[in-house]
Amino acid sequence: MQRFQSFYEVGNCSGSYNFVQGKMWLNNNNGGGRGRRMDGGDENDESACAVGPATAAAEAKANKSHSEAERRRRKRINGHLATLRTLLPTTIKTDKASLLTEAVRCVRELKKATAELAAAISPETTADSVETPASFTTFPSEADELKLSYTGDDDDTRAGNVRAAICCEDRPEIMPELARALKSVEGTVVRAEMSTVGGRIKIALWLRVEGLGKGGDEAALAAVKLALKEVVDRPAATVGSGNHLPGGPGNKRPRLLM
Repeated sequence: MQRFQSFYEVGNCSGSYNFVQGKMWLNNNNGGGRGRRMDGGDENDESACAVGPATAAAEAKANKSHSEAERRRRKRINGHLATLRTLLPTTIKTDKASLLTEAVRCVRELKKATAELAAAISPETTADSVETPASFTTFPSEADELKLSYTGDDDDTRAGNVRAAICCEDRPEIMPELARALKSVEGTVVRAEMSTVGGRIKIALWLRVEGLGKGGDEAALAAVKLALKEVVDRPAATVGSGNHLPGGPGNKRPRLLM
């Protein structure tokens, strides 16, 4: 028979109860196997306690990462709002709701203006039923191009009307070159539109060409095309020198449309 300690050997009442509970648990399990203790504890409590600090560190790291991502998101949004404040013409109220409302209103106005401009440059038909292409806009493209369109002739003279669009690299000498080219084919500028964006230039010309004749003489049109093509193909001068760069950067293959 197993001998139990006396009250004085064990200590107080709670200590005696815990001591007895531990002895009974050991006797029931015979010193081996897994089980639960009489006091409701689990023998895996020590391993759970060991995993606890690692889990807490992982949660802290995840929370920090989330906070950093949220901070970057707010910084990016504030940067976009600051850009909007500089772009909008009228920003009386600078709060986010008023700013977004004003931005939506400006975008709608720009869309309406774009639609009106697109309607204004829609294809036109002359008295001789010669259609003028709608692509004669004054916005430069990335490719060099030359477009010609015969738009009719004068009743009293042998002159014919031609609409031309030129797009190429911008350079200081392009205007004198155009003047010489038009003079060589006896062309007179009736109307001109021009725009430059990012080192590119596009010029729309309404010309009156002598000797073009009724219906547009093919030889005269070919001469106009050749003269303008030389202007488009000519590369820009090298910076700091008077030489030209044949085939230099930006001298793209022109597109000729009649």
